Amino acid sequence: MKLGQIKVVAVIGAGIMGHGFAQVFAQKGYSVFLQDIDEKILKSALARIGATLDTFIEYKMIPAKEKRATLEKIAVTTKIEDAVGKADFVLEAVPEIMDLKKEVFAKLDHFAPPHAILASNTSGLSITQMASVTQRPEKTIIVHGINPPTIIPVVEIVRGEKTSDETAETCYRLLLKLGKQPVRVLKEVPGFLFNRLQLALYREALYCLENGVATAEDIDNVVKAGYGFRSANLGPLETSDFGGLDTFYRLAKNLFPDLSAAQTAPAVLERLVQAGKLGVKTGEGFYSYPPAVAKRKIKQRDQRLLQQLKLFMNRGTKA
Repeated sequence: MKLGQIKVVAVIGAGIMGHGFAQVFAQKGYSVFLQDIDEKILKSALARIGATLDTFIEYKMIPAKEKRATLEKIAVTTKIEDAVGKADFVLEAVPEIMDLKKEVFAKLDHFAPPHAILASNTSGLSITQMASVTQRPEKTIIVHGINPPTIIPVVEIVRGEKTSDETAETCYRLLLKLGKQPVRVLKEVPGFLFNRLQLALYREALYCLENGVATAEDIDNVVKAGYGFRSANLGPLETSDFGGLDTFYRLAKNLFPDLSAAQTAPAVLERLVQAGKLGVKTGEGFYSYPPAVAKRKIKQRDQRLLQQLKLFMNRGTKA
């Protein structure tokens, strides 16, 4: 499968990541079939795509006419066979349950054309296991985007044991065409790359909160206005180069023994989950999110990320 052969895309699962990727493909002119098991989910997905496009228009990221053109490129269906029957590229974005993923991949393999690439947006499960239920393991791969996928540039590409070079290269070029920053993960390790780094920071943040080192607000502020502010321009290895590897060597030697080495989720997180306080989607987590607050914060998040995206897109245009 070559990049030029990809004309029709199917996205399986219309949740946050699914409908986000449907928008990304449609904005680049691909015909997209978006599938989910519930008509209400599909209706909500189209409404959310429309709202996101409105934010893009408001922020002058796209012209107003692109909204209609994008929505016209997306067809919705509750039937997998209708979604993938003519697809050249399929992206699965169903919940993170391996048995469910395998069930879906078996159906994709049965209904999709023999040439189609079958990709998963899983954030940590094995594509080798998913591929085991198909007759095309060489055409299976992980294409893992970051929420919100309509804005965040980076997308991880993870090969399974039998993924072909051609499949991996086609996906890499496809993501470049979508305006993304593809990252090749060289080993199929749990969590891949993004989540290994994210959860390492998250583990230490939870440790500091549970042990009274700082409040949730100040932990978030030190990342947003400090570590994350700098990390938008310098990765951790570049940062150590600029700071001096000798300095970071001494910091690591002195501090690593005192960092959290927790092997399971801490009580502070478990209590919230058991109480049904799951964050924005339930109205409360570490912070409170009444409906109006949640809506405002999501829009603020997207606006700030769009500011960053503009800078990211322009980084190579100025000397």
